[in-house]
Amino acid sequence: MSIKTKMKGNPVKLGGLVWLAAPLLFLGAFARWAWVAGADSYRWYQDYLPVGGDLALSALLALTPVVVMFVLLGGFKKPSHVSAISALAATFLLATLVWGMPLRLAVSSAAFGMMMAVFPILWTLSSAVWIFNMLVESGRFEVIKKSLGYVTGDRRMQTILIGFCFTTLLESLAAFGAPIAIVSAMLVGFGFPPMLAGVIALLADTTPSAWGTQSMPIVVLNSVTGLDLNSLAAVIGRQTPVASALSPALLVLVLSGWKGFKGVWHVAVAVGLAYALMAGVASNFLSPYVVGILAALAAIVTTLAILRFWRPSGTWLLPGECPEGGADGCLPRPAARSIARAWSPYFLLVAVIGLVNSTGLKHLLAAVSTVRVEWPGLHNLVWKTAPVVPAPEAYAAVYSQPLLLVGGTLVFLTGLITVAVLGLKPSRAASIYLGTLRQTLMPGVTIVSILGIAYLMNYSAMTYTIGLAFASAGFWFPMATTFLGMLGCTLAGSVAASNALFGNLSVVAGEQLGIDPVQSAGTLCSGGTMGKSVAPQDLVIASATLKMHGKEGELLRKVFWPSVVLAGIIGAAAMLQQHLFQ
Repeated sequence: MSIKTKMKGNPVKLGGLVWLAAPLLFLGAFARWAWVAGADSYRWYQDYLPVGGDLALSALLALTPVVVMFVLLGGFKKPSHVSAISALAATFLLATLVWGMPLRLAVSSAAFGMMMAVFPILWTLSSAVWIFNMLVESGRFEVIKKSLGYVTGDRRMQTILIGFCFTTLLESLAAFGAPIAIVSAMLVGFGFPPMLAGVIALLADTTPSAWGTQSMPIVVLNSVTGLDLNSLAAVIGRQTPVASALSPALLVLVLSGWKGFKGVWHVAVAVGLAYALMAGVASNFLSPYVVGILAALAAIVTTLAILRFWRPSGTWLLPGECPEGGADGCLPRPAARSIARAWSPYFLLVAVIGLVNSTGLKHLLAAVSTVRVEWPGLHNLVWKTAPVVPAPEAYAAVYSQPLLLVGGTLVFLTGLITVAVLGLKPSRAASIYLGTLRQTLMPGVTIVSILGIAYLMNYSAMTYTIGLAFASAGFWFPMATTFLGMLGCTLAGSVAASNALFGNLSVVAGEQLGIDPVQSAGTLCSGGTMGKSVAPQDLVIASATLKMHGKEGELLRKVFWPSVVLAGIIGAAAMLQQHLFQ
């Protein structure tokens, strides 16, 4: 018999609290050790071929944590926190026993990753879900549903407008999983089944992620490789739009199958092409910082323009739904003032993030709020060696976050404004926030463990072993680099992190094959976008938002092959660029 305790009406299993306590105790013990121990004086040099000097065997063994996680998650249908903690244990064993990493360095690198998970990732997730929960509790989300129903009651068109267009806009403004959390919650609120909403949100947040938060992934790639920012953006702008053009069509096919797709295929194609063409033009002739926003706006304007002059011949509904009265077979239009108030949190979100990131406030807030900590027991103690770097190089470990500028803080600020706009009492808003924290409790355990795995694999050299194996692909190097980027994003949870992880490696490997370094690095970033939908932390964000904890494996099975196919299309475009147009 399971023992349960009550927290404001929500049952929380004590077993779940134990799982939560494990990573927190780990962080606490590390903090105490680091404070007492201080900095170490020795160096540890990474070994990329620990298994008898054989690259293939070493790479296969390095993939073990990834295999453990996905087999437990997708094959044995274990809860995500069990899968993640099991994979973390496997990573510790391999890092220390096979790669020879000293235990203290292994503990410190895992703790470094866990801290990155707490802030900014969990901070962003809880803030985004809080806004949605306030809309639901206030009853305003019903108005949003009715207003969208007035624009179109057709579920295929709603998928294009909200699933694709709104996701791409949010991704260009606030990354770290916020678009997945916000859009999946919105779709469920509109009446989409939770699993379907999660699949749509995950698949939609793939190709736009190269331009996330004013093209931060490309800025990171520029910083780790030293390559020209505009040149990198131009290459990526000639690769990712190929998949972006297909994305709305893919979402509609996932929703309605071929029969439903035939009725709106031209809309899906037009919206995808609008996004792709604007992204291609902006990345090659304008600024990399505005690509995502301009492309998303082009898609939104295209969708609304089509709906202004054309409607599907029949309103496509989900199985079991009944059409209601009103325009397009939908709900009557609510009052304009009511619509504006209901949508205000999302208008405010766009306004706040856009204002901060496009004005001098960005630099001011970064200057006054950036925290920079050289991570104890790790910073500059691990050394990279050839062929990852030309000469031995210290591996920095610096926790640096602009506290007032990260997406989670800006989303939380929007939430505070939303409290007043929606007319909620502060005590009620605080209660909703506490409920949101309980909702994200167990997913938090998973995300903390996953980031611990990613950073431990990085500093132990396991990730670089995998990267070197991909880099030996020869003629197929562009395709291999695409999937290396996808793997990096899957491991680290973001395209920016994948670029930081493998950016320099892709350049070094490409130069050995006579490939333009800009082409190699750009292909890595383009491929990384397809890891967004299968990254464990994003799967957990979707399941947490939709209150489907334990369903991450099912989500993974539904998004895996579409993501692989789109990655293959990007890889094919990179192959053509390299072998036919260079």
